Amino acid sequence: MNTYLIRIGIVILAIGVLTSCEEIIEYSPYQNIVPNKWKNQNVRNYNELLPAANDTFEPFKVALISDSHTYYDEFVDQVAFINAQSEYKFVIHLGDITLSANSREFEWYSDIMNTINIPVITLIGNHDCLGNGYSIFTEMFGQSNFFFEYKEVKFVIFDDIIWEKNIVDPDFKWLDTALKNDGDYKHVLPFAHIPPWDDQFSLGNELLYNKIMESNDIPLSIHGHGHSYNWSQPYGEVNYLSVPAPIRNELIVLDIQADTVIVERIHY
Repeated sequence: MNTYLIRIGIVILAIGVLTSCEEIIEYSPYQNIVPNKWKNQNVRNYNELLPAANDTFEPFKVALISDSHTYYDEFVDQVAFINAQSEYKFVIHLGDITLSANSREFEWYSDIMNTINIPVITLIGNHDCLGNGYSIFTEMFGQSNFFFEYKEVKFVIFDDIIWEKNIVDPDFKWLDTALKNDGDYKHVLPFAHIPPWDDQFSLGNELLYNKIMESNDIPLSIHGHGHSYNWSQPYGEVNYLSVPAPIRNELIVLDIQADTVIVERIHY
């Protein structure tokens, strides 16, 4: 009798698991589970910008966020603040959208991020490369090195993750080529999760990164990773901007003018 009851209980439990919801159940951090609705999000979001991307230049603003992992409540508040504004054309997230790079965390990010009422371009962070994270990220967002154009401004997105990808050097050759300005751009703006002075960079790579900025006449390089706002010139002429995590209750905005880029730091 007891054995029969136990078997009935197992059957009921199994039916409940199979029919109760459509939540992702992960059996291993190395699973790669990406719902169709969240595939290639960077490409789809950029396509929303395309109707205005080739317009003649006029000043515009871009909101910057970063390191939303573990700060989900604060991330929701940040999204609400962005949605209450009307002057931003799109958002760039500087990476670390997950803590452990499992599929459920990527989906949590996508669920929140897609409530933003303007397009979002997402970079890869070092936490996003743990386990099978790099594979999940590229399926969910697309290539981790890419650039796009918007109103005569070139936005260069650079994957500079080293330790979690078990590599020695980022693809600096790609970066150097991508930063070239053939004269058609008012500005070329590079974005990478990790700033060059971080421990992930060897001294040689740290100096090489800045040399690439200088050789391409790049006045501003933009990063996440540090969770706090920072503006500095650690190597001389090039300015380095670090974007804070949502826990800081700040939003960083690029006010892109024809001859300059103004950084706004907004507390909310």
